[in-house]
Amino acid sequence: MQDDVLSRVKNLLTLELGLYTTLRKMVLREMEAVVLNEDMEELLAILQEKQDVISRLQLLADSWTDALPMLELGERRGMEGFWEKLAAFFPKEQSAELNVLLAETRAAGEEVTEAEKRVEAELEKHVQQLRGKMLQMTRGRSALIGYAKMGGGHLDAK
Repeated sequence: MQDDVLSRVKNLLTLELGLYTTLRKMVLREMEAVVLNEDMEELLAILQEKQDVISRLQLLADSWTDALPMLELGERRGMEGFWEKLAAFFPKEQSAELNVLLAETRAAGEEVTEAEKRVEAELEKHVQQLRGKMLQMTRGRSALIGYAKMGGGHLDAK
């Protein structure tokens, strides 16, 4: 039974690690879309793809509940003490193997979070630039309207 449970846990962590790796690549694509290409359509397409991956992560989180009911850990994943109790269920070697995979998965998740923060900061810079450009256009248009109201700048089509 321990081997079966260990296999399930390792499979879930491996799937999670793969999804984090996919998200990390998508975040890099977001950065390229924002900074290099200034392509908001590409950014929106990437965000749509990311939502699918995030949904799979949420489904995977639900899978933990289904995969481990026989352990009766008393805690759910995400609760304090869960990983310690889970690791204590296995012999030392298997527990160490699980902890390595868990550390890799956590590191990947943290890396995605940090990358997301960087993209968000870059996007905010570009949003501010876009707002500035729109403000300039609005001011220019207002000045042109004001000038026309004062009787200047009649353009006649001939």
